[in-house]
Amino acid sequence: MEKYSIIKDMAERKPKLLVVDDEESQSDSIKAYFSRRNFSVFTAATGEEALVNIKDHKPDLILLDIKLAGSMDGRDVLSSLRRHDKETKVIVITGNMLSQEKIKEIKELGIIDFLLKPVMVQTLDQIVKKVLSETYPKAVRFKAIKGIQTKTGDASLRRLSHELSNVTGDITNKCELYLLDTEEGLYKGMTEKERLEKAIDVIKSVFKSTERLTELGKKLSSLAKKEK
Repeated sequence: MEKYSIIKDMAERKPKLLVVDDEESQSDSIKAYFSRRNFSVFTAATGEEALVNIKDHKPDLILLDIKLAGSMDGRDVLSSLRRHDKETKVIVITGNMLSQEKIKEIKELGIIDFLLKPVMVQTLDQIVKKVLSETYPKAVRFKAIKGIQTKTGDASLRRLSHELSNVTGDITNKCELYLLDTEEGLYKGMTEKERLEKAIDVIKSVFKSTERLTELGKKLSSLAKKEK
C-alpha cells in the first residue's frame, strides 16, 4: 500500500477526492480504498451536493457518475463546474449505455477519462496516481506504508465482497443492454439473426457470471467456517 500526499507551501497535505455517485455501496468502497491511502475523501449522492462539496472542499480530483439522484445529472454538474473552473480534474463513470453524441459532449467539457461500471478500484488507483503526478509533478509524493497489519479474514472478505460487487454489476449491465434493445430498439439497425446472436451472447455471459457467483458463495461459506 502507498501513502499519497502533496507538498504545498512547505507543508504536506492529503490529496482531496470527491466521489459523486448515488450508489452508496460504490461510494463507500471507493472512499474506504482511498482513505486508507491518505486521501481526504468526500462523497455526494446528488448534483446539488456535489457542487456544494466542490465549493467547500476544492477537490484535486472528482469521480463523477453520469446518472444521479435529484434534478441534476453528472453532465449538469460538469457543465456548471466548467463555467468557472477549467482546471479541476474529472473522471466520469457510468453504468448506462450512452450515445456517441452524448459521450462527445461530455468529453468536450474536459475530462481525464471515461470509465464504465463496475469500476475496479485498482484501475482507478492507477488513473488517480497518473493524474496527481501530472497535476503536481514536483509536489506529489508516493510513500510505501509499512507496519500495517490486516487480519487475513478481513482482507479476504473485502476481496470477495469487491468481486461480488463486480460480478453482480456485470450482470446488471448485460441485462440492461438487452432491455434497451427490447424496449427502445438499441439494435434496431440489425437483422433478426444479429439481434438473436446478441441475445445469446447476453445469456451466455450472465450464465458464466452466475457460475462465478456460485464459486464466490462457496468461498464465503468456507471463510465463515474458519472465522468461527
